[in-house]
Amino acid sequence: MKKVLILNGSPSGDKGNCAAFISKVRKLDRTLDYEVVHLAQKPAGAFWLSVKKKIADCDSVIFVTGTYWDSWGSPLQRLLEEMTDMEATPAIMGKPCAVMVLMHSVGGKSVLSRLQGVLSTMGFLIPPMSGMVYSLVSDIALKTKTTHAKDFWQIEDAELILENIKTAMALKVEWTTWPVDKKDPRRKWFK
Repeated sequence: MKKVLILNGSPSGDKGNCAAFISKVRKLDRTLDYEVVHLAQKPAGAFWLSVKKKIADCDSVIFVTGTYWDSWGSPLQRLLEEMTDMEATPAIMGKPCAVMVLMHSVGGKSVLSRLQGVLSTMGFLIPPMSGMVYSLVSDIALKTKTTHAKDFWQIEDAELILENIKTAMALKVEWTTWPVDKKDPRRKWFK
């Protein structure tokens, strides 16, 4: 069974909308072995090391976040900063990932596109149709009968994302990486 790590980047941790969304996503495909980490729960140094190890050990990662002032959640930003030394390493190079963003009304698509760009640049593989934005507006609209329903991202679209992630996990590719300073990416360079 393939291991999928779901990282909840919401500041609300296991109590918010992202946690409830993750719970539904996990029920869409029971052929995968999911592990969920709520990044807001334990922000200490040893916690980040354990999360990085989980990323290295899994077969795929799903990043879930809300939309906060046109960006992703601060716990997810902290993780990206902590993961700087993982860029272009075998731990993530070519590892399939997906991004699922929640929002009230606006800004989520920008967050999705920017986050996929960051993850791709780090070395993650972004399979086709592996990102979605689910909004309060969509949730309300989908509760009414409308001929426009297919124009809204729906929770069931996560099922398609999981299928594409499974396909990408089956790929075996020898990726080429650019040279990255892996010794000390945080060293001071401005004097």
